[in-house]
Amino acid sequence: MKLDKKPIKKILVVGSWAKEQITIENIKQNSEYKVYAYLDTKNPGIISTVDGYKIGALNDLTDIVSYAKKKKVDLVLITTAAPLSLGVVDELEKESIFAFGPKKNAARLESDKAYSRELMKSHEIEAIPRFGVFNNIDEALIFSEELNWNVAVKPIGLTEGLGVQVFGDQLKNKEEIISYIHEIFKKRIGGDSKVLIEEKIIGEEFTIQCFISGNQILPTPAVQDFKKLLPGDEGPNTASMGSYADKNYILPFMNLEDYVNALDIIMKTIIALHDEIGETCCGFLYGQFMLTKKGVKLIEYNFRPGDPEWLNILSVLKENIVDIIIQLIGGRQMSIDIERQATVCKYIVPDGYPKKHNQVLNISFKKDEIKELGVDIYYSAGLDRQGRLRNGGERGIAFVAKADTIFEANELIEHAITLIDGDFHYRYDIGSLELLDTKTYNVWGPGS
Repeated sequence: MKLDKKPIKKILVVGSWAKEQITIENIKQNSEYKVYAYLDTKNPGIISTVDGYKIGALNDLTDIVSYAKKKKVDLVLITTAAPLSLGVVDELEKESIFAFGPKKNAARLESDKAYSRELMKSHEIEAIPRFGVFNNIDEALIFSEELNWNVAVKPIGLTEGLGVQVFGDQLKNKEEIISYIHEIFKKRIGGDSKVLIEEKIIGEEFTIQCFISGNQILPTPAVQDFKKLLPGDEGPNTASMGSYADKNYILPFMNLEDYVNALDIIMKTIIALHDEIGETCCGFLYGQFMLTKKGVKLIEYNFRPGDPEWLNILSVLKENIVDIIIQLIGGRQMSIDIERQATVCKYIVPDGYPKKHNQVLNISFKKDEIKELGVDIYYSAGLDRQGRLRNGGERGIAFVAKADTIFEANELIEHAITLIDGDFHYRYDIGSLELLDTKTYNVWGPGS
């Protein structure tokens, strides 16, 4: 479906968290745009910004479409995975409403890890580790043993970034690997009694997010996020505790060739996907990669922006997202204008996260004082009936700063956090010189 020639005036953003808040704030920089939100919680950063909103279930496609029709929107941006995997774009298009996002078939690139791997294998995109997909526990165990138990164990479907477990990290020994494989089948983690077993790869992770329309790709700077709860990349996995990006599109441990190779993998995958499904697609595509001693390898794709990585990008994006999309769909947008600044994002979360969900975040801070430092505030939490901030199944509050260097942006956030009262946890080391040196050493070795 193509955009109508009539001007875009009303936009609906589907999603509830920080990445939706910053998306909405970006669009609202143009006063001619009216922006509405469909979300499943009262995110204070969103509901105070939009021209209207509806609280509903993100898997209720009928309600999403109904709200889009009610508000007579011209464009829908879906920035969260669940409705995409269920086919919300298909349903919107049946009502002649344009949505910037993949249809259900294309969304399988994220929602079905087995499909993604098999697609790349069949099209000979050599950026994936040895893998196997199994609907039989015994066969999964035999394959894991063939790899000397040096494996990553992945549920097939969506798990909010918390389903993958890796030997030597979450899985300490053979017995824990066996136990987790059994758990995936018993509990149908990821929505299916099926598992993806991959050879473990070692290196430094990074993400590249792109605007996609057909075979045209507009890439943004590489970002590194930090899923571990504790400093030094220790502790349990989280949805992410923060992220950083440098001012020159690549990270300190990368070179330009690594970035180009990752983009080449994305382009080959998009072409393969179009061949497979028989039509082109559009949306925000997120490629998560690992820089290894054998080159750049793909970890996974998401067909929507990442959180917190999207916060890093939109903090330095000098253009309006809607304007980019209009130009891109029309085949006219060839590049995007990015401010040459480094960015750091840090989440503060309730004590007890991620084991405990739906906690109250008991904090107070003076928003104006923090903003005067050059630090922006984004919510991945919602207000309960008593007006208290709860993290639900998400995290808490993201603080984002930009500066000439990653370290300087980190210092701004550290200052801001001293202005917060209450009980919370965060990672002080994200963006620190010590952590940056460690990441560079991991890739380049002594003397780097």
